[in-house]
Amino acid sequence: MAAIKETLQCPYCGERMRKWQIPQTPFTTWDHDFMYICFNDACPYLIRGFDAMNLQENIGRSYRLMYNPLNDQCMPVPVPSHHALKDGIID
Repeated sequence: MAAIKETLQCPYCGERMRKWQIPQTPFTTWDHDFMYICFNDACPYLIRGFDAMNLQENIGRSYRLMYNPLNDQCMPVPVPSHHALKDGIID
């Protein structure tokens, strides 16, 4: 996953990750304004996430791969549907 910093490509599907603006809410704890998220609806990470969440009785939920450029780390970001978070894309 080290190449994400240079390429911004998702290691699971190869699609370019999109710049996403973090919503301003009283519950936001991020120390910067944006992250990068893979918004490919056919990404294996997202697809497998639906299966994993269904097994945990979180029916219809999944997660997308999110890259934090500040600390150079990836993490899952939960999504309730394929359309969730897409309104925050800023690139």
